[in-house]
Amino acid sequence: MICNGTATLNIYEIDETTAFSECKVLSFDEPNEDWLDFVAQNRQGTYSGDQYDLIFGPVANDDVYRTITLYMTGILSKEQTLEALKIRKLYNQLVFTSEKSLEYLKFQRRLFV
Repeated sequence: MICNGTATLNIYEIDETTAFSECKVLSFDEPNEDWLDFVAQNRQGTYSGDQYDLIFGPVANDDVYRTITLYMTGILSKEQTLEALKIRKLYNQLVFTSEKSLEYLKFQRRLFV
């Protein structure tokens, strides 16, 4: 369906308990050293660790990315970067990285806004 300039919002549901128990999941409770290493390696295209179906944790959005860039360029140390991130309002995201993980999404409805 073509909506010619109308914004469309698709709403999905996921049973996190089932998906998290049946998928390979990487979860970060907070922005810590492991999270920072993971984000930096992915941004630099050097991540070579395990592959996961789902990744849950703080979003490295544009605001956070500025701080991470200072870390990746050596201006901030790992400790300084994590300290700077403590004052930011961070939101969590759930990333679906495999076909298997997408099977747990159930389409609910579409809204035209």
